[in-house]
Amino acid sequence: MKIKRFIILILFLCHCSQRVEHLGVFGESRSRDVLGQDGVTPVPFSDKITMWTFGDTILGTWKEAVSVYATFEERINQEEMISNSLAFTQRISTENITRLDFTFYKRNGRVVQFIDYKGKENPKFDRLWALDGIRLGDIMYVFYLRIRIVKAGDPFGFALRAVGLARWGIQPEWDVGDVVAFERLPDLFPWDHPAFGAAVMERDGYLYTVGQYTNEREGSPVKVARVPVEGIERAEEYAFLGRDGRWIRNVADAAPFLGDVMGECSLSYNRYLRRYVIVYCQVGTGKIIMVSFREFAELSRAVKRVVFTMPALKIKGREAWYYSGKEIFSRENILYAIVINPAEYQPALLKIHLAPYTIPFLSLKDEQNKRAVIRKSAGE
Repeated sequence: MKIKRFIILILFLCHCSQRVEHLGVFGESRSRDVLGQDGVTPVPFSDKITMWTFGDTILGTWKEAVSVYATFEERINQEEMISNSLAFTQRISTENITRLDFTFYKRNGRVVQFIDYKGKENPKFDRLWALDGIRLGDIMYVFYLRIRIVKAGDPFGFALRAVGLARWGIQPEWDVGDVVAFERLPDLFPWDHPAFGAAVMERDGYLYTVGQYTNEREGSPVKVARVPVEGIERAEEYAFLGRDGRWIRNVADAAPFLGDVMGECSLSYNRYLRRYVIVYCQVGTGKIIMVSFREFAELSRAVKRVVFTMPALKIKGREAWYYSGKEIFSRENILYAIVINPAEYQPALLKIHLAPYTIPFLSLKDEQNKRAVIRKSAGE
């Protein structure tokens, strides 16, 4: 009987484990207007529309009669790479996520930046990378990074100059295709802060955001910030998650978490799991990691779970890694995530079937408890 109970338990655990489907390139309709891009962040706009922000966006034309085995660079005629772009689709859902129709913001028929340069900024050296955002009433906010290119041709040869915030007052009768008018507010955080704005979430009167950074001592961690909804424009109202779970004012004393995040990640509250969830791509491995926790004070003890490993990359003549893995939508027990494939400069879409039995285990103590249950069922 003990062996039978053990087999039943193992079958149950297998049934409840995460199942992941690789659904290919996300948002194929984007290829009508752009050749490739990263960032790829959905921002709820209305009950009918989802807004999407993007980072670097390649414009040009596709070459005809080129083998499907040709590299991305061999299949395109690149004309320009703008540092951010904007699009709208129907409101994202489980039914339409694989066939969204993207309408890009354009001027004079051409895709353009929605966060514009100003003053002496030079597109050759200065980049304005759009991140996540949030609509508060009739105002849309988008966080962005003000970047300086310090070594041309090096994918890591850039430096953060500031975290910025762009604001758009939406007209009551606005519709897709009308003018979009984001204004850049004064820099929110200086260069010595993490790249906050990678994910923005509203809960219980606060906005929560995460920001990744790198250093030799801590690797590639994130820090977490929160601010009262009405204080989004004021840097002095932001607080940062400390090592003991308290919210503190000094970002330098805030706790680093995870330590192996490649690019931006996502942060959400999952109603199915009744937990906060962070999804990210691990540095250098192509592994998609999911972390869940009940309260922010538990984040330092949360267990990293590999939910999927991307196929090996094949890129001629250069080294590259998958990056910016993150959730873009969830409903019930299904979570959709993307990760940027640098070989194609496109987001790949993953469908993750959540496992209510396995994901909630958070800490080392919880893991030990789970193993004890298995040992007991096996009669050890």
